[in-house]
Amino acid sequence: MKIWTSYGAEHSLNLVIIGHFKDAIEAEEFESLVSSLTNFLMNDSDFDVDSDRFSSGMLDYLGKKNLFCLSPQQLGQLLYDMRLEREENKIVISSDDDLNALTSLLIHSGAKVEMFSAHDHPHEEHGR
Repeated sequence: MKIWTSYGAEHSLNLVIIGHFKDAIEAEEFESLVSSLTNFLMNDSDFDVDSDRFSSGMLDYLGKKNLFCLSPQQLGQLLYDMRLEREENKIVISSDDDLNALTSLLIHSGAKVEMFSAHDHPHEEHGR
């Protein structure tokens, strides 16, 4: 019989990302962008998260949205399990996964970004 003696890093990140926009309209536009992008990814049969290049359809879509700040691997993060909520001029994203794509997208969209683990800051407004 073998006994497992190695370390496993499988744990919940409990990540909270808060994007602060200048006004509620910008926050709403960001929410719409993420929804549109996620729907496109879910319906694009050519999308391959492991690819190092975009399909022509994806390039066309990203060009129309003027989004050139994300790699295929980062775009795949939009398909992870997460919760995105809009609160006036804020976008609050929570997930157990690393979502650096959304951090990049928030910055690209003009947001001031706050990021923390709710494990370490449970008493914050959006801590769990």
